[in-house]
Amino acid sequence: MRFSQLVNLGLRILQPVSFLLIQLLTTLGMSSQAFFILWIVTVLLGLMVGLLWLRREKQLLRRLQQMISDENPEEEEAVSQTYEDIEAALKALFDTRKEELLQLQRLENYRRDYIGNVAHELKTPIFSIQGYIETVLDDPDLDRKTLESFLVKANKNADRLGQIVLDLDTITKYESGFLVLDQQPFDMLQLVNEIVESLELQAKENNITLQVFAPAGDYQVLGDRKRISQVLTNLGYNSIRYGHENGNSRFRLSSTGAKVIVEVADNGIGIPQEHLGRVFERFFRVDKHRNRATGGSGLGLSICKHIVEAHGETISVISTEGAGSVFSFSVKAVQ
Repeated sequence: MRFSQLVNLGLRILQPVSFLLIQLLTTLGMSSQAFFILWIVTVLLGLMVGLLWLRREKQLLRRLQQMISDENPEEEEAVSQTYEDIEAALKALFDTRKEELLQLQRLENYRRDYIGNVAHELKTPIFSIQGYIETVLDDPDLDRKTLESFLVKANKNADRLGQIVLDLDTITKYESGFLVLDQQPFDMLQLVNEIVESLELQAKENNITLQVFAPAGDYQVLGDRKRISQVLTNLGYNSIRYGHENGNSRFRLSSTGAKVIVEVADNGIGIPQEHLGRVFERFFRVDKHRNRATGGSGLGLSICKHIVEAHGETISVISTEGAGSVFSFSVKAVQ
């Protein structure tokens, strides 16, 4: 606000008082000289009010500048002593704090959901193990066949419990940056063939045919062979787990020169369109009952995403419900 504006403001404030004094002096019969003196006094008072207001304005601007610079030191030199700049800086500061608050709310919701999911996933195998053991202890006369069946089921749930813990530990290490990749050149086609061979037993149990398609070429890549092997195993196992009986799982390789693209496809149950954006989230299940029945931890795809992104690459999925899914990711080729 300019100084002249402040003076006018002061005069406007004093105008009612001056008017009342003029009426009083007129009633008392005062001379024109008294009117002039009164006018001078009114102007001086207006100047004093304007100066006081200006001083107050500068103090307010300094305090606002100090508050902004305390919150964001980078803004200290950018903000000059004008209301417009202060208003813009305060608006930017407000927007930043609003976004931080929303982020904190999202993190709190995520933390709450995560703890609930972990508790639920751990509770299921623990209660199953506890139930089988208590049954054996309560009935020492169980026949050997039933006893072995209960022990096998308890052991299966113990394996699942251990896998959940290992998967959680793996994700935590990736997110915290404690897990360092051992990146070395290796043959992706050779690794895919090894993974397919390791999955043959599970595929046979589900009457799934495993296939590898790779045009002639060089598939040397740079990455952590052990971690990429984990990605291929998880994707291959999922294609078998959710595939239709007498179906097939296909591993396809292609090269762009700079990268090697790996696709794992099946003709299984597929994923509904509304769930495609969440398949890589921790513990997310399209069909919770089916997934638990097949022994999944709900962490496999999340681990795949972390591993691929740790290599500086991306993983994606294309799926049609009832027709199957195609998961694909890339790895840098050895130049």
